[in-house]
Order: sequence, then C-alpha cells, then structure tokens
Amino acid sequence: MVTGGARPRRGRWRRAKSTRKLQKKDTGQKTTAQEDALRRDQPDRLLLSALKYWEVERDLIEERMASVRSATAS
Repeated sequence: MVTGGARPRRGRWRRAKSTRKLQKKDTGQKTTAQEDALRRDQPDRLLLSALKYWEVERDLIEERMASVRSATAS
C-alpha cells in the first residue's frame, strides 16, 4: 500500500517551482530595465571601435602619403 505522504510533497514541489518561475520572470524584467538604462547611458561599443579603427586607418594612409611625397620630392 502506498502512503499518502508522497502526494503533498509533489504538490509543494510544483508550487515551489511555479513560484520560483514567477520570481525569475519578475527579476528578469527588472534586470532588463536596468540594463536598458545602462545601455542608453553608455556609448555604443561597436561605434567606438569602428571610429578607432578608421582613425588608425586614416593615420596610416596619411603616413604612407607623406612617405610617397618625400620619396618623389627627393
């Protein structure tokens, strides 16, 4: 014969699991709102890296052009 103790445990486990899911959903929404606020305040990393890349490229091009000019001038 099966004891009646297994059913209430299963019920508690299911309730605990569902409340944990609700808590995760609530905290997930709060973190995304916080992350969105931080993202709005911070400059775009991809944009900054692209600007740095093109700045370096421009410097290299200017150096090459200067070296070509000095070579043709002499």
